[in-house]
Amino acid sequence: MHETPQRGKRKLILFVDDDASLLRLGRLTLERAGYEFLGALGGQEGLHRARASRPDLILLDYMMPDISGKEVFEQLRRSPDLKLRRTPVVMLTALNVIENVLVLSQIRERNHQLELEARRSFVAMVRTLITLLFAKDSYTGQHSKAVARLAEGLALHCGLSEEEAMHVKLGALLHDVGKIGVPEGVLCKPDCLTVEEVAVMRRHVHHGEQALAGVPRMEALRAMVLHHHEWWDGNGYPAGLCGEEIPLGARIIAVVDAYDAMVSDRPYRDALPRAVAVERLRAGAGTQFDPVLVGKLFDYLAKHEAVEQGEIDLEFLEEFCPVVIK
Repeated sequence: MHETPQRGKRKLILFVDDDASLLRLGRLTLERAGYEFLGALGGQEGLHRARASRPDLILLDYMMPDISGKEVFEQLRRSPDLKLRRTPVVMLTALNVIENVLVLSQIRERNHQLELEARRSFVAMVRTLITLLFAKDSYTGQHSKAVARLAEGLALHCGLSEEEAMHVKLGALLHDVGKIGVPEGVLCKPDCLTVEEVAVMRRHVHHGEQALAGVPRMEALRAMVLHHHEWWDGNGYPAGLCGEEIPLGARIIAVVDAYDAMVSDRPYRDALPRAVAVERLRAGAGTQFDPVLVGKLFDYLAKHEAVEQGEIDLEFLEEFCPVVIK
């Protein structure tokens, strides 16, 4: 019963117990569930088989006469074999625990795979959107990266957590992604827009929000994209929100977006001096912009003047996972 099985695609579980009847029952239960089974009668044999077979999971009886489960566990943790040290070990006191362990193990494995798939899909989607935005209008692509970098810094400066700042950074990176749906003749027009063209341009917030509609748990991000043109006094668009009705992330992006737009070259004008941009933000505090955030941005810029310009590294997307399945 205890011969080492040939390894196939199925996960190998080593069951260590001093009761042969429990090993037989364990084999029946685990093989029926689709696992490779390897039994070891006692702690010493369990150590030998663990070193020889390097299983995917070890089920270990706590009370055994020759060497206790705890001692087996401690020797495994001290093993020079890194894989063996990292092998999951479940300490058992009764066989009926096995089925619960199997269920949890299968759920966690499946959820892990779903999470990885969601992460890859999300990162690919964001990279695709940014690539399309650059292809449509290189200025808007560069601007989005600059706004993302500065928005993250301002968010941290305002006391937001690293996770919250990461969401703001991502929202800022995608805040203008809806401009992919704006005709180039409007998006890149070197002259003032007509009333009709302004209406077309304003639709970009809806295009951006809709582009993210199928992404799970992205409600906060979608709100930032949709509402980053709202005004503090309620005269913005698309919903006419005012004050703290506007999501904090959207308010941060609004201030940073305006600042970077002013200090950058645009199709219809050259970059404005920083002093002019600061004065215009100050004039808009309390009407267009959150007055507290305007002051916080001035503080942040004063402390980080040397890194005011620059892009962000999109590698941060690899660490960002919008779906976390427990």
